[in-house]
Formats: sequence, structure tokens, C-alpha cells
Amino acid sequence: MKTILPVLLIILLISFPTNGEEENQMIDTFTMEELIRENDLVLSLDPHNLTALEFRSLIYFNEKKYPEAINAAEQCLKVDSSCSFAWHLIGSSWGYLDQPDKAVEAFQKVVSINSGDPVQYNVQGVALSRTGEFKEAIQAFQKATNIDPDYAIAWNNLGVTYYNMGEYDKAQSAFDRAISLKPGKPEIFANKGYTYLKKSDYGGALSMGKTARNMDLTCVPSWFISGEAQYHNRNWKEAFFSFDGGFNALVKNELWYYQGAKNTQITKDMEPMDSYYVAIASNVRYTGVWERTTVINYKIKRYQDTIDLYDQILAITPDYGEGWKKKGYSAIKIKRIESARDAYKRAMDFLPNDPEVLASYGYTTGLLGDYLEAMKYINKALELEPDYARGYLYKGLIYSFYGQKEDAISSLLKGLEYQGEKAELYDALANIQFKDGDTIGGAISTIRSLLGF
Repeated sequence: MKTILPVLLIILLISFPTNGEEENQMIDTFTMEELIRENDLVLSLDPHNLTALEFRSLIYFNEKKYPEAINAAEQCLKVDSSCSFAWHLIGSSWGYLDQPDKAVEAFQKVVSINSGDPVQYNVQGVALSRTGEFKEAIQAFQKATNIDPDYAIAWNNLGVTYYNMGEYDKAQSAFDRAISLKPGKPEIFANKGYTYLKKSDYGGALSMGKTARNMDLTCVPSWFISGEAQYHNRNWKEAFFSFDGGFNALVKNELWYYQGAKNTQITKDMEPMDSYYVAIASNVRYTGVWERTTVINYKIKRYQDTIDLYDQILAITPDYGEGWKKKGYSAIKIKRIESARDAYKRAMDFLPNDPEVLASYGYTTGLLGDYLEAMKYINKALELEPDYARGYLYKGLIYSFYGQKEDAISSLLKGLEYQGEKAELYDALANIQFKDGDTIGGAISTIRSLLGF
């Protein structure tokens, strides 16, 4: 199973506080259209009123109308090309529009205007990190922390960038500094937990996950960190419950969302949190944590749960051949043969030369009454991989199913010449021997099936 770990990227969110309860109440009461009309009135009296132009761009930004916010902010720049607010809002808007290169350009303008402000270097580093310009991002975060050594957010972002560079020791040092400055932030402990996973220190990862979770049970990555660590330690049930806890926490935490294959969220005060998950109700692509959960379900013999999860994955990614194959195998385990056959048939569309898919489709088709189709696909699988033990197992079982005892025994014995499936091959052989009256042979094969050799 391929391990897919989260990519810690940063998206910028700027919050603009208003002054006083009365002003907040007005903003909450008026609609965007009413605010724009009021703004139009002010600008009709003075089209170059910078404050009114800034407010107009902010109205659009708060309504998540980012192209309109950019256009309005550009009007501010026509009045004052050094308007830091406008450049800041343009950069933030491009970030939300998933245009990190343009965001970088805007934030570089902000830095040049406010060269002594650590916050500006931090947001510049955020934008650079998102474009993969990690060395430049490191320099920006270092400038921020040189100006303000107690700037925990910048230290955390520095750690995230080192993580993306694969420099996990440096990432941990940066996270440690951030934790020393803001020890109550669970997301920083979670970020550090991911570095432990990368270093295969599963004890350290479990410790970080537990610490973050004790602070906030809705801290989604803390659950997944624990799940990954328990999975690698082969503690299947603990891993399952950790992943399950993460999905439950996801439902309860409005701050988390899915963005493509790279998941991040920012709190209102610009603090990044990694969010390794996929919202199954959204129209998004498959990510590894869902399939990791199916593996755990399978390990603890929750086959129906495994099938249900694959149904959800395949609803999102119907072209995922491995998913169809694994759904078929799970369906065989609970004797849902029609479901297994249909899954393997879909898998063949994407994995036409996979011996397991071909043989399994043949086996399930044979059990449903089509002997010729069964042998056609099982033989095709064995042509592609002559030492495929499971292929001989399925061939022997189909022969037995159709009463061809000698051919069945011959196929099973042939399969025993190769590696794999010893227990199942001997078990199938024992069943035939007992039915044929060979009690001693059946008993010996049964023992060997239990021993696996």
C-alpha cells in the first residue's frame, strides 16, 4: 500500500478587524449590494477617495469575490501606487484563486513598502512557499524572525517550509521554537508529529498526536498522525479508531476543508494548520488516508466496511483500477460473488494485464455459471504469470465446482509448486480428498493448510 503523507502548504487569509461594536453591527446588517451602493455614493462625490476605494475592495474580499476585490484594489493603486493595503489584499485574493505566482509578486510589493514589518515578510514567505521557492521562503521567514524573535507564526511557517524541503531536523527545531512561544497551539504539535512520521519515529509521532488531541479533540491531523503511527506499528484496531476519530473530528470542525490534493487551512489570525483528509461529500479526488482506512478495516476483518469505503472512493474516482480490484477481493471474502465479479470487470478496464484481476474475474464468473468464460480468463492470467499460485487455486476451485475432480487436484498440486497461497491450496485440496473418500489424505492436507506449508 502506497503511503501518502500530507503536503504542508500555506494559504493566506487576512482578517480585517473593524472598530467598535456599532460598526460591526452595521456590517452584519447590510447586504453587499447595499454596501456597494453606499460606496458608489461616496465615490461619486470623490472618485479618488482612497479610503472609500480600500473599503470597496474589502467588501468584495469579505464576500469571497476575489476577482472583483483585485479590480477594486487596483483602483486604489491608481490613486497611490504605494498603498500597502491594496497590494496585501491583491496578494491574498490571488492566493485564494490558486495563483501563487501572482500572490508572490503582490507580496513582494508589500515587503518593499513595509521593510521593517515582520508580518509582511511572513506573508511573503507564505506565498513563496506555495510556489515551491523554498529557499527564498526560508529567507523571508528568517527576516521576519530576525525583526521579531518571538513571532511564533513565522517560526511555524519556517518549520513547514523545511518540512517540504525534506530537512526534518531543521523543521523540528523551528517547530520547537514556535511551541516554546505558543505552547497552547495544537496545530504546531501536529506539524511536529508529521516530522516524526517522516523520520520513522512512531513513538514521537504518537506523543505529538496525543498532546495536540488533548488540547483540542477537533484537531484533525492529530488523529491521522496517530493513525499513521499505529498503522506502521501494525496496531490495526488502534489505527482504525484513530482514523475514525479524525473523520469524526472533521465533521465537527468548520475550520478544515479540502483543496485539491494539498490540504491546508488558516485560522482567522493567519495561523496555518495542515489538514490531511478528504471530505467524502465533496467532488474531490481520492487521497491515501481513505484507502489506508480500508486496509485497516480489512486487517480487522470488517469486510463490509471495507467495501462501503471503496464504494465512496470509487464514486469520487471511478477510474481507480486498484480500488475496483480491492473491492472485488473484499466482496469475495463475504461471498458477495456478483458484486465481486462486477468489481473485477470494472478493474479490467484499467488493469487489463493484471493476473490477479483476470484470474479473479474468471473465478467469480465461473461460480456464477459461466465455465468457459472462467477458464478463458484464468488461463490468460497464467499465461501472463505462469507461477501465479492463486491462479492455480482459482482454476482448481472452478474445476471442483463443475465436478472435474482430477483436473482440480492437478491444478492445486501445480499451484503448490510455487510461492504463496499454501494454506488455501491445501484447504481446497483437503475438501476434494474428503469428498472422494481419501480421509487420510484430507487430514494431512488439512494439517498442512493450518501450518501453511
